[in-house]
Amino acid sequence: MMKCIIDTDPGADDVLALIMALNSPELEILALTTVEGNARLEHTTANALRLLDYMGRTEIPVYAGESTPLEGEFHHAYEVHGDEGLTVRLPDTEILPAQGGAVDFIVDSALAMPGEVTLFALGPLTNVARALTGDERVRDALRRVYVMGGQGDGSGNVTPYAEFNIWDDPYAANVVFGSGVPVTLVGLNITRQTSIAQDEEGWLSGDTPGEQLAAQVLEKWFELDEEEHRARFSMHDPSTIMAALRPELIETRAATLTVETEGERVGEVRADYERGGSVDVAVGVDS
Repeated sequence: MMKCIIDTDPGADDVLALIMALNSPELEILALTTVEGNARLEHTTANALRLLDYMGRTEIPVYAGESTPLEGEFHHAYEVHGDEGLTVRLPDTEILPAQGGAVDFIVDSALAMPGEVTLFALGPLTNVARALTGDERVRDALRRVYVMGGQGDGSGNVTPYAEFNIWDDPYAANVVFGSGVPVTLVGLNITRQTSIAQDEEGWLSGDTPGEQLAAQVLEKWFELDEEEHRARFSMHDPSTIMAALRPELIETRAATLTVETEGERVGEVRADYERGGSVDVAVGVDS
């Protein structure tokens, strides 16, 4: 069983990924850590707590993380994910965030179980970067980091050049990609191939709470703004969980990555495959 921490900013696709992870017998989820991104930190943390209560998994703690990026300010995506960052408002919960912060929990867990903890980063990489710079021993202690981010070999989704998670804190992305920690990067080039159309969302329907919630999240996402003519829902974060659970479905190439931090191309990820490196970039998927 894979011991893991899921760093997340729920977020419609985050919720689908979390449902997948919570239902997987292959994952031992040590905690959810939240970061500002799709929504303000108060909303991403509340969404994580409500989801765990809804799913009957309140034994998993939630640690609130960073509300400011390494430089500048966060941008949010309420227009994409809905009020409070989620298309469906989950029932309120009396569960509170755990004592202590997300960064400290990541550091402490990695050092307590060297080589055992896998980190999923489904939002901006601020928490991860601060953990890596807060105690350099973490770089050798983490087993691997799975990152949803980057435009891959295509266009971005927030600018023509950049994907949202990387664009929201490009400085943190440079820290993580340059740290030497083993990283698997799942970008838009992959997640756009694992998308579903509105008339296909019925395959997610079912009788379990998780299946019902997933169907509701998708239904409301397609309805959120009909003027946008949303044709397909890209499985950004679920694809990142899948990369760990079913690695045979993903083709990767080792690369050295740099992220643009200035100008109109801020957030663009550039991969040097000739140099190789510690980042395994997903370049193909069996969708």
